[in-house]
Amino acid sequence: MSEQNILAIDVGTSEIKVALVSHSGEVRDCARSRLTVFHPEPGWAEQDPNDWWKAISAAAQDLWTHSEFAPEQVSGVVFACQMFGVVPVDAKGEPLMNAMIWLDTRSRAQARKITAGYPKVSGYGLPRLLKWLRATNGVPSLAGRDTVSKFLWLREERPDLWQRTDKLLDVKDFLLMRCTGKAVTTFDLASGGWLFKTRKGDLGWSDEILRMLDLDTARFPEVIASTEIAGELKAPAASDLGVPPGIPVVAGAGDVPSCAVGSGAVKDGEVHIYLGTSSWVATHLDNRAVNPFAATGTLCAAEPGKYILIATQETAGASMEWVRQKIVGETMDYDTINGLVEKCEPGAGGVFFFPWLMGERVPVDDASLRGGFVNLSLDHDRSHLLRAVFEGVAFNNLWALGVVEKLLGKPVPTVRITGGGAQSNVWCQIMADVLGKPVERVANPQFCGVRGAALIALRALGEIERLDAWSDLVEVTDRFEPRPETRDLYASRYRSFLDYYKRNRSWFAALNESAEPSPPHPGEPPSRT
Repeated sequence: MSEQNILAIDVGTSEIKVALVSHSGEVRDCARSRLTVFHPEPGWAEQDPNDWWKAISAAAQDLWTHSEFAPEQVSGVVFACQMFGVVPVDAKGEPLMNAMIWLDTRSRAQARKITAGYPKVSGYGLPRLLKWLRATNGVPSLAGRDTVSKFLWLREERPDLWQRTDKLLDVKDFLLMRCTGKAVTTFDLASGGWLFKTRKGDLGWSDEILRMLDLDTARFPEVIASTEIAGELKAPAASDLGVPPGIPVVAGAGDVPSCAVGSGAVKDGEVHIYLGTSSWVATHLDNRAVNPFAATGTLCAAEPGKYILIATQETAGASMEWVRQKIVGETMDYDTINGLVEKCEPGAGGVFFFPWLMGERVPVDDASLRGGFVNLSLDHDRSHLLRAVFEGVAFNNLWALGVVEKLLGKPVPTVRITGGGAQSNVWCQIMADVLGKPVERVANPQFCGVRGAALIALRALGEIERLDAWSDLVEVTDRFEPRPETRDLYASRYRSFLDYYKRNRSWFAALNESAEPSPPHPGEPPSRT
């Protein structure tokens, strides 16, 4: 067995993981550091880019203090990072402000301005909608979550800072620059900004869209494949990571493409669900697909020439962590939470939880939505609240899965489950019961990001020919079958979940949109089958 390892670094929203992954895909060692999200204004979500690097350095130092492997055995460095943040940097690569991360919706006004026009279709001006779809196979979120609207917010609201901006980087781009000194991004991130042409054989920045927005490519990094080597590790970064300089730094991918690879659901049509701070439903495809009215479409995948269909939700594990910290008490650990949820009856005693604490993206792009508990009585206790959170996230995933299955043109037989939330047996069982499908849990689901990133690095180093040919490296350790006795209960509660949205979306808009009209409903949500 090879003693060589990939140093894979997963930069999430709430924590950093730095791991050693063998050339056969085994996660051998891992260390973690926590991250903080700042909310200086309503709808804002920021992180200090320098905190990412400090957390990475701290985790790397911790890793080497207990690992049986040596730094000299590292054959490459690779990142898997949260996607669609904006870090403006100066000519020296120093950040000019905190990063506006994926949760940030401050650029809502810019998003609606650039997608305006008549006639309107679900809030979009039809001429611009068609122009965007032709070029990029997508359209900016009306909630202002995408990089393009954040760029325009920066230009309009911070013109002095905009003038000083040399490059506009995503999270992974900033870290690659820190490691190599080069400003590069990857096809997955570029394609998700809705400024990039994604048709096979015609990848590149869209001159048509850039002219429409009065943007140019001077501030954009070079775009390369996830499976390319971005450069050599520079001495200062190597010192912080505790490894020799000169090691290849692989371009890597965002968290969704990396987790898709790390889940083992790599072949076209195989679906994985990620349960972390956020949640998503994703699958690989050979061609582009899109439903702009459900904010679901394809980006370029980590494997060159492939696409990944993504339906992203905003707050999954973040909802449970909020309940743990703010309601039941942060001293309660997750073993205790899982025990309480397991003892509580399916249906949570009638309590519903709606996990829209930062609005929602899929299958309704609506930043005005807010989460909460509904149907509480004096008979309920904390176990009902906790189970309602697990079930509410599962209902939202079922809603998103319906959009994905519609684009696939068929139901999927099974779903892989990954992320930190997948460590919970009871949550995996709830997911199977609500989805009505077997749920397969892979080994160490919390490490899917670093495992996928390492496999991408091995592809770049020439040790793997194609990513979809190596799915057998990912072991399925558990399978959760849907229980027939819960089917009717959850089918009924899912209908009530959807009905609550339809009845209250205008009310949320009136409360939270500052007199903005409620976005039109994009048709009936998919039924549970």
